[in-house]
Amino acid sequence: MERQLTTGHIGKSLLLFSLPMIAGNLLQQLYNVADTLIVGKTIGADALAAVGSNGSIINLIVNLFMGISIGGSAVIAQHYGAAQYEDVSEATHTCMLVGLISGFFVMVVGVVCTPAILRLMDTPDDVLPLAILYLRIYFLGMPGSMLYNFGAAVLRGVGDTRRPLIFLFFAGIVNVGLNLLLVIQFNLSVAGVGIATVVSQYISAALVLWCMLKTDG
Repeated sequence: MERQLTTGHIGKSLLLFSLPMIAGNLLQQLYNVADTLIVGKTIGADALAAVGSNGSIINLIVNLFMGISIGGSAVIAQHYGAAQYEDVSEATHTCMLVGLISGFFVMVVGVVCTPAILRLMDTPDDVLPLAILYLRIYFLGMPGSMLYNFGAAVLRGVGDTRRPLIFLFFAGIVNVGLNLLLVIQFNLSVAGVGIATVVSQYISAALVLWCMLKTDG
């Protein structure tokens, strides 16, 4: 799964390396879009407004920590290219620890501060309770989301951009399936789409960790 960027045609290698990264970034942004579409089609206007009002917050968090994880990826790539494998191991463990600590920090702060954040954004009072419920559930998935992003950064640092995309795509399918099940079958409304997103985040994190533990080097 590793792609060598030091041999062969540079343009082709860069394209094949970067396309899965771009697709993965888009997939993470589409989690909230999928939630919005499903609640809009199956529940109603208030639920649609509650989920949609959180889109900018979610995109800010995803993009912020995805950007931070790229720094870890660059460090790992430098050590890996120089065959400094002990440094690769140290950087990998540091990267994953930062992801785990960041995830729990954002989860706690987010759950506590959700009402204040949404009021600062002038969320309408009639959808505020549903918006708070959805965003608080979403924040519960932050440790999984961070572990995935930092784990994917480690894999990208050694030239593997395909498996993080595959894992995220599988988690996205689970997200949509659980959305439909929890919203339509169990009538969990906004809570259902939030739970589906959290479960899919932990699935993608588990797959990345499994891959890292099973991959030689």
